[in-house]
Amino acid sequence: MADVLVGEGESRQSVADHQARVPLGSFIVDGRGTILGFDLGMESLTGWPALEVVGRHKDQAQTRADAEKGERLSRPCSLYVGSIPLPATSQRIEVRLCCRDGRILDVETVATRLRGAGDWIAVAVHRVLSRSAADVAASGLDRCDAVTGLSGHEAFLRKLEGCLRTATAMGRPLAIVLADVDHLRRVNDRHGRAAGTDLLRRLAGILRAESVDEDLVARLQDDDFAMVLVDAGRGEARQVAARLRSTVEKFRFFGSREGEESLQVTLSLGAASYPADADNAADLLERGREALDEARSFGRNRVWCYLRRPRVPVQVPVYFDGTESTLLGFSLDLSPSGVFVKTPTPVDVGMRCALAFPLPGTEGNVHVVGRVVRMVPSEYAASSEHRAPGMGIEFERLGPADRRALNTFFHRHDAPTLRPEDGTFSV
Repeated sequence: MADVLVGEGESRQSVADHQARVPLGSFIVDGRGTILGFDLGMESLTGWPALEVVGRHKDQAQTRADAEKGERLSRPCSLYVGSIPLPATSQRIEVRLCCRDGRILDVETVATRLRGAGDWIAVAVHRVLSRSAADVAASGLDRCDAVTGLSGHEAFLRKLEGCLRTATAMGRPLAIVLADVDHLRRVNDRHGRAAGTDLLRRLAGILRAESVDEDLVARLQDDDFAMVLVDAGRGEARQVAARLRSTVEKFRFFGSREGEESLQVTLSLGAASYPADADNAADLLERGREALDEARSFGRNRVWCYLRRPRVPVQVPVYFDGTESTLLGFSLDLSPSGVFVKTPTPVDVGMRCALAFPLPGTEGNVHVVGRVVRMVPSEYAASSEHRAPGMGIEFERLGPADRRALNTFFHRHDAPTLRPEDGTFSV
């Protein structure tokens, strides 16, 4: 029942590694906390102009207008909280940045001691782990949750419905990720309710950091959170959920000060996607909850993707759909969300392509637009026909008639069933 994108991670990993090597921004600070260098990336990340930061102590960041007026900012004035230890060479550390608009960013950085410069440290920000809420009064955003500053259930549902209308009109995919804090009661019992509340607030920051638009993140109830991923299919949803799970597992929610007890916090996450799993907001949320329940039932601290029906072995020709259809290969198996195609010439991962294929027991072809999410090169293929070289394609767009044809096929009583010994691939 798990929907595992076995090969997709390899292609995405190279992208993630590249992004990890390219800093979001960098600055230079000496041992006394004076900012000596501040690049454009840091200006964009924090909102502080370099001219108002460079040459000042990190706790004296303020705009020139504020300084000339002799006024103190009501928001935090420090560029970052605490101090940055002087590394022997390079060291990966977490830093809490204070943005000009009052936001707080927890970031992952690499601090490098500059050779021949005494106690100068170059700090490169590689990843935003958490982002606090903006000033609600100033932003005028529709917020419903006083603890986290996120949208509540009703506001989130309205936003999801709007995103689904856009996705339908544009023929684009959409996905949701639901997250639940594992054993929050233990946190409250051990650290107190105030600590549990702070955990929820900081978890909201982690979700904001992962989302391109914080309006697409919500606290549905208690310790349940949700996120909409625009232009994302099941593959992207699984990757985002996996990053969230890993970030939360490593994040220091407690024990940041000396003497504090450390407690690991984990998430269970469920994902569902449009159009593969549902075509309206209520059903999509329900599918996400079903996937989240699966994640909990299998031990928590894991990601689960909704899968409506088991994959079934189907041997039919699959064509590139166009003015002149070209044979791509033969399907190995099929699900409502994708197909695995045996082909001697796989297409690059990420490529969108129009496909046409017949369904046994139906007339005419099903026409879909899909995205290649993984490849199995011939050199890695085993002798079994279920390990043949080919590629997995996730459906991103189907017409109403084609969707009905697929649904009818998978709900037929005489449709073939998947046996565990088949060992077929998941898309």
